[in-house]
Amino acid sequence: MKEQLIRSSSDKMIAGVCGGVARSFGIDASIVRIVWALACFFFALPAVLYVVLWLVLPIDGGGTGFDDLKNAFSSKPPSDLR
Repeated sequence: MKEQLIRSSSDKMIAGVCGGVARSFGIDASIVRIVWALACFFFALPAVLYVVLWLVLPIDGGGTGFDDLKNAFSSKPPSDLR
């Protein structure tokens, strides 16, 4: 692994998991997405793993998916609207 495993904020289609995995292993993100899609087609585990990584991995310079969910469902307004 060349870099720490984090979600990509720039190379993302859904949540940046495949882009982050590709950058971490030093390969093209399109290859990771194709392999991930084929694996999801034949098995259910990659889809579950994607959601878990989405929630657990931090994004570039930000929080995790849990932080995003907390902010989305909290009763206080987001900090950028104050």
